[in-house]
Amino acid sequence: MIPRQARPTVSPSIDDQFVVESMQICDQARTLDLANAQVTHSNLGGAGPDSGAETLVYSNVFPNTDLVISAQSPYTPNLLNANGGVLHNGLHGGFGVINMACDGSVDLTFSFLDSSSGQPVTPSPFLFTWFDSDHGMAHESRESVSVSGFSSYHLTDNSALDISEVGEGLSEDALAAGTGAATFTSTMRGGKVDNPVGPATLTRLQQDRTVAMLFSGKSSFSVTLAETGYANPQGRNFYFSGSSALVCPEDARCTTYDCPDNYTLRMDAEFRICSGKPCTEIDNDNCCYADA
Repeated sequence: MIPRQARPTVSPSIDDQFVVESMQICDQARTLDLANAQVTHSNLGGAGPDSGAETLVYSNVFPNTDLVISAQSPYTPNLLNANGGVLHNGLHGGFGVINMACDGSVDLTFSFLDSSSGQPVTPSPFLFTWFDSDHGMAHESRESVSVSGFSSYHLTDNSALDISEVGEGLSEDALAAGTGAATFTSTMRGGKVDNPVGPATLTRLQQDRTVAMLFSGKSSFSVTLAETGYANPQGRNFYFSGSSALVCPEDARCTTYDCPDNYTLRMDAEFRICSGKPCTEIDNDNCCYADA
């Protein structure tokens, strides 16, 4: 008898919307949630502003689970702006933010720990997204994000990112084993027009400068952030989240809701998410306020 050949294991691809839907990785109850997280400690690489453990901690990214970021190499934030640098590390508009001085890099470990015991936690398969990958005016300047430990990744067909495989990190075997590894490097200059305002609402241009990844069976993964070739000393912010409009359906935001008579749309309507799609009367108090 001729033995049957083992069928190769293939990692689920988040390029496939059917896979995304069947895995339920866009469901709010299963996504890595930074919109409702809190920064409970900020001393990445010992750069402050807090003292104590040299980590950046986002609490409650999953129920009773913290995301703890630690530097495995020297970390230098922007030191030229007293109102910038490490003060940017944290949260902004549903994004996590890490600030870096240009012409440098840092190796980071992203770990999930039980909020009570501090023990490692392995979440259900989840998405992780990096945004706004562009660079400065200098011809040689580049921004890059290197990630290892993912099972799948997704870019647009017109992506402005170059991909460099790390080892065999994009092979079917590596992805199936959850050891995917690659560097995603900017190819275009950036400006305010391509800066996203929220993970769940991205223009086509913003999507082209974004990369999403699937992690499965991981209590931690590794990231290297780098900014090189800048003509002037400055700082840059790296933005990240869990799920995003690159893979998941866009949330309905209050900007799409028509407030009734004697009500006015709230000033932060672009950041407010409705309870369903589309926004309905049940979202009135969330989206609008009564005129005086």
